[in-house]
Amino acid sequence: MHPDHTDVILEELARLREEVVNTRNVSIKTDNLIKNLSSEVKEITQKQRQLERKSFFNSAVAYILFTVLIFTGLYLTFDARLEKHQADQALFEKKEAAYKNEITQIKSDLGRWQQIERELLEFERLVRDGKKEQAVAKFSSLRRVRFSGLLEDLIVRFKAEVAQEKFEAGLELYEQGAFSKADEAFIKSLEYNAEPEYVGNLLYHQGMAALHIKDYPRAAELLRQSLSHKHARQVLADARYHLAFAHDRMGEKRTARDLYFRFYERHAQHPLAKVARQRYKQLRGGQ
Repeated sequence: MHPDHTDVILEELARLREEVVNTRNVSIKTDNLIKNLSSEVKEITQKQRQLERKSFFNSAVAYILFTVLIFTGLYLTFDARLEKHQADQALFEKKEAAYKNEITQIKSDLGRWQQIERELLEFERLVRDGKKEQAVAKFSSLRRVRFSGLLEDLIVRFKAEVAQEKFEAGLELYEQGAFSKADEAFIKSLEYNAEPEYVGNLLYHQGMAALHIKDYPRAAELLRQSLSHKHARQVLADARYHLAFAHDRMGEKRTARDLYFRFYERHAQHPLAKVARQRYKQLRGGQ
């Protein structure tokens, strides 16, 4: 039986969804505030334009006043005020453009948060239904969320459980003689957890499955890797013999000869010891 972390994950998901909703609500409020500010700036800009249309230059009276100002020496003061008016108008227009950009960005953020909320709900459904493999796959799309680290440890546990389920399925397929499917299950198991505590046993059975489907180079590599882990004496002996056998089938006679020799020297009572000794002699005689 595997430990069930579903309740813990669902509790964590509830907190995450609450944070997502709160963030989305803040974004909506900010969007509304910026829209109001933008409207105010737009209204001010329109008033400034109306003032500009009613400025002194748009009437005969303005022309007369302008002429008077020139002769009275007050033109410089008028010009300075006019420049300030134009500068203020440019500033308002700049602010209006900035607010429009912020509104566009916030709309984009709102869409993103809505998508995240949908993905969290889908992830929660998969967890509730016990679909661990699909849940792990769905989590990959949530990694970009800043608080995804809160679920990281739980997903690591989930992946370990899925890996063990794949490994056990591989063993069952191996016992049934479905070696290609067993190999696929072992590969999938390692994708979810590359270094489980049972990795030696997995590599041994994966190597033996490869041997049965006559993928001798891969069988030799897997069996060699498995020998770097602890095994029961019987499994250790089988791995050593079949490693020699794989090299033999690849035509690597010298390597196979040495491995056969080491095997029967170490495991003289093994049922295959006589076969290994005989094959060793054949290979030595063919030097």
